[in-house]
Amino acid sequence: MTDTTTRTTPLFEARNLTKSFGPVHAVRSVSIESRVGEVLGLVGENGAGKSTLLNMISGTLEQDEGELLLGGEEVHFRTYQEATQRGVFRIFQHQALVPNLSVAANVFLAQEAKFTRFGFIDAKRMARLTQDIFDELSIDLRTDAELGSLKFAERQVVEIVRSLAQARLLGIEHPVILYDEPTSALSREQIEFFFGFVRKIQPNAAQVFVSHRLEEIIELCDRMVVLKDGEVVSVQDDPHALSETRIHELMVGRKAEAYNRSHHVDYSQTPRLEVEGFSGEGFDDVSLSVMPGEVLGIAGVVGSGKSEFGRAVFELGKGAEGRIAVDGNEPERNGSRAGIRARLGYVPTERHKDGIVLGMSVAHNLSLPEVGAAIGSPILNARREVANTKQAITDLGIKTPGVDAPMSSLSGGNQQKVLLARWTTLGSQLLVLDNPTNGVDVGAKAEIYRLIENLTEQGVSVLLISDDLPEILALADRIVVMKDGRVRTTTDIDPANPPSEVELVAAMV
Repeated sequence: MTDTTTRTTPLFEARNLTKSFGPVHAVRSVSIESRVGEVLGLVGENGAGKSTLLNMISGTLEQDEGELLLGGEEVHFRTYQEATQRGVFRIFQHQALVPNLSVAANVFLAQEAKFTRFGFIDAKRMARLTQDIFDELSIDLRTDAELGSLKFAERQVVEIVRSLAQARLLGIEHPVILYDEPTSALSREQIEFFFGFVRKIQPNAAQVFVSHRLEEIIELCDRMVVLKDGEVVSVQDDPHALSETRIHELMVGRKAEAYNRSHHVDYSQTPRLEVEGFSGEGFDDVSLSVMPGEVLGIAGVVGSGKSEFGRAVFELGKGAEGRIAVDGNEPERNGSRAGIRARLGYVPTERHKDGIVLGMSVAHNLSLPEVGAAIGSPILNARREVANTKQAITDLGIKTPGVDAPMSSLSGGNQQKVLLARWTTLGSQLLVLDNPTNGVDVGAKAEIYRLIENLTEQGVSVLLISDDLPEILALADRIVVMKDGRVRTTTDIDPANPPSEVELVAAMV
């Protein structure tokens, strides 16, 4: 094919794809196409069918009806490996990497046969080819480093590079690359690197980009497909001309809610949380307080120490130095179990790694803290567990087939609601929320904001750690900016004259 042909003829097509799970129609007669030289945006609320569609395209799920075409030829991918062998690669929302292997081994994961001779893998060649691509893309990572030693954002870079490296290894000139929420845990600087990567390979690849961050869709994508309830409801040829509000209206059929928290905090009370000279791995000499009913926002770039600080608070300073007090008392500093018993709750930034067990039911996931902290009777009351779960489903609007449904069957937004429901069920009075709206759509985000508002009205305190500056500005009563593990600034929020994102960024960098 000529270059002109590759840019006008779809490299990849999905025609009338349909998939049902029992009575639930996850995807209904969806058709999309992707061309070399363009980035196709795919948007929709949680449960709209985006992940199911990508599963069918990438060979991890078989469609009930419809067909897939690659280069005009119908293809049938029975496994993900079959899809990659033909040039269809997927950057998963939850990393599909092996932590105890090297960076280079992960870059060429499942392609080991290409490096094997006389039964031995040529690790040096693997490392050399990986380094060639790292040099080309100005990536400063060691190819021999164990993947598990890297930060989440660095591991995400490895995942993204893997698709390009394997396409080259297989001699595929024009790969199809499916990005499933690849930026959900990246800083703005790392997102800019990712955008640069996408643009650099754009002339030679057909790329499909899924994101809940609508501003990213507007900035990066050439066309956009909108899904709702498993069906295509709109195709937009110029996303750059749309506002985030308009895209939201296309997704859900209603206008987006502007959210600004309005709440009075009584600073004469005993602090719910107080730390002085608090130092540990990743943070140093941090002193701050959180009042009952207050949302204290913590902002900072990746590596600022904000996440490490939040985890240490939940663990009541286990392994850290300095003073920590909850409601004026200095509790025993022996980890997360003691934190739970002191009525602290924690939502981690990586829910699949640190928060939930996908193979367990919704009810069992909700009860995990109670069991782990040995609260009450050592024998879990199954009837109470079911009742608590049903109540949480009602209160938080969790969409699930039932209390016994596996967590893996829930959308990202509903998984996040289950995480929050753990702590509301236990009556936690201080919640450490680390990027609580990562990977959730605008509708679920608004619901989580309302939950935070309702909890603070009841006197619950929130330590909100977030990379989303508009989120912090909308929710926080005060904002602490951390840099290099230390508190850089503390700002009281005046609703009539809030600080700008530019002011926060200036303090962060």
